[in-house]
Amino acid sequence: MFLEVYAIPLSDYSKETGVSIRPENKRLIEMTGVRIRSSAQFQDRAEIVLPNKDVLIAVGSYEDLIQRLTDAQGVIARA
Repeated sequence: MFLEVYAIPLSDYSKETGVSIRPENKRLIEMTGVRIRSSAQFQDRAEIVLPNKDVLIAVGSYEDLIQRLTDAQGVIARA
């Protein structure tokens, strides 16, 4: 499974989402081994932790990303 996101380098971060949604920030991320978590730095954003430990700040919150996964997959179990 893949997730299409706009991943924002911290140097490009802006509270105005539209500033960050640029073609060069678009990523297709393979979900194998990926973790999604709420960002400790930015309340309205999620972080995607890649298997190599790189952290991407995503346009969207943790809940936004989980909803996208739920819509694509149908069901996500939460504990």
